[in-house]
Amino acid sequence: MTEDRLIHLIAGVIVFFIFIKLSKLNINKKAMIYGFVAMSLGTWVSDWDLFLGIGFHRSPITHSALPALLFGWLILKYKLPKMLIIGFSIGLASHMLWDIIAYGNVQWISGGNNDRLFLFVNFIILIAASLFIKNKFLTSSSSGTTKTQVAP
Repeated sequence: MTEDRLIHLIAGVIVFFIFIKLSKLNINKKAMIYGFVAMSLGTWVSDWDLFLGIGFHRSPITHSALPALLFGWLILKYKLPKMLIIGFSIGLASHMLWDIIAYGNVQWISGGNNDRLFLFVNFIILIAASLFIKNKFLTSSSSGTTKTQVAP
């Protein structure tokens, strides 16, 4: 594991637990594992542009909400646990956030501030999508806390 991968993973863990705390998501161990594994994948997927033969790093295709849209579609199509979408989206969002802080150079987008704006907009989209999935697909109890549906 490279230093960059480790930093992205640590950022993902931090953002994942902040999301769980602030969104008052009360999850069981199985849902936590699903979310954590998907979050770990989400922190890494943006760097797949290095392996896909795109020719450069920080493609706006992989450094955007598009991978989460595809991943979410697959999860819904195959009726897999929705916590996978939340975890993946949070991991991808944390990658965007860290790239804003440390790098911000997205190819095809001119200017460092425009790059960071692009990453920030996608970060917000991913967090909003995670909140939407949480509110739409996870049930609420009478006490006001949210419990996950680990099964589809």
